[in-house]
Amino acid sequence: MPHIIKNFDQLAMSTLRRQALLIAEAGFFAINTKDAVRRGINYNQKNQVLEVGDKKYVLKNFRRVMCVGFGKAAFDAVSEIQEILSGFITCGFVIDLKEGSLGNITCRIGTHPYPTKVNIQATKELMAMLADCSSEDLVICVVSGGGSALLCSPRDMSCEQEVEIVSALTVKGASIQELNTVRKHISTVKGGQLAKLMYPARVVSLIFSDVPGDDISMVASGPTVLDRSTIKDAAAVLKKYDVLEMCRLPSCNLAETPKDPKFFGNVQNYLLVSPGLAISAMKNAADNLGFDVKIFSDHYQGVARELAPKIIGENKKGQCLLGAGESTVNITGKGKGGRSQEMALAALDSVADNQVLVCAASDGHDNTEAAGAIIDATIKARAEALGLNMREYLDNNDSFNFFEQVEGQLLTGPTETNVSDFFVCLRQ
Repeated sequence: MPHIIKNFDQLAMSTLRRQALLIAEAGFFAINTKDAVRRGINYNQKNQVLEVGDKKYVLKNFRRVMCVGFGKAAFDAVSEIQEILSGFITCGFVIDLKEGSLGNITCRIGTHPYPTKVNIQATKELMAMLADCSSEDLVICVVSGGGSALLCSPRDMSCEQEVEIVSALTVKGASIQELNTVRKHISTVKGGQLAKLMYPARVVSLIFSDVPGDDISMVASGPTVLDRSTIKDAAAVLKKYDVLEMCRLPSCNLAETPKDPKFFGNVQNYLLVSPGLAISAMKNAADNLGFDVKIFSDHYQGVARELAPKIIGENKKGQCLLGAGESTVNITGKGKGGRSQEMALAALDSVADNQVLVCAASDGHDNTEAAGAIIDATIKARAEALGLNMREYLDNNDSFNFFEQVEGQLLTGPTETNVSDFFVCLRQ
């Protein structure tokens, strides 16, 4: 089987490194989008019955069967659904970072991590397609990580103003829950508003979770899920991080999300992929390699540089410590990097001679072309030989350039899925 980590052979220069990389690859393989779709839905072609979870849908009874998707798993997932349903898709729409053609399903390429007018125009087209939904329609909706940026329809503000707000929250280290709470209340499509638009159609929402704890109302800011947050919650987040002052905006024109249960009565939200799948697969791989496995957390949160020494310290001899979640980075420097690389860099001072840590973004893009990084005593020695000051790079949020010089970058390319970040920590 080919390696997902493209520079696997270059990185696997010791037995312990090789084992850590194999365990990490097990996590990547487990969340493959097309495989997940095949596991999650069942179609009886003879009877034309689609089964998802405990629900069955007789496709011939619907006027239209539509398929829409947004996020980093959208194209591959919709492509697989189209193949499974053997020509039953009447029309559809995909907003992803991946380029391609899906016949009668319109495909648009958006931008990430921040939206642009391209995303807004694509979202308008998708909403127009769904505007005349009736009770005779079935909409299969793929919701995945990255969808908050790709599915974008700002309420009473420009695209640039939304980017300012999201960027300010990101720089200040707001959690994904805080960030998406605000996004819901400045949008016309998030926080259950897409479900309201599709009402009274039957909706099957296939969710690829990238949110710690798998709160589906937060994945892509919950466009098909009844939102429990309020304007008051969103305003509190803005105030906590002084966002309006930082962005020099007089107000934010927050609006309430739909609370009427009727808009969600015909919606089946089904969690198809989660970080737990990656953790389970990595655990099995570590077990097979003879390690005592401990789960640090399957939904860790916190500041990356503060989590790093805890991970190193908790990893005991003969143990594989695993974790999945989404940390935050307080951006004070002008460097280049992402959460996973920053976590690895912050752990470098503490790593033992007989220890390896691999930190990775499951989408293969840790805010850079690197998916993450690997550290051990070899990386520490290379840094010392090159005269690199780890603390200076950390303070400048420049983990990418640090790991490029010490040859510690993890390179996968886009994985076409996203279930947050994960790490593997081994100690002999």
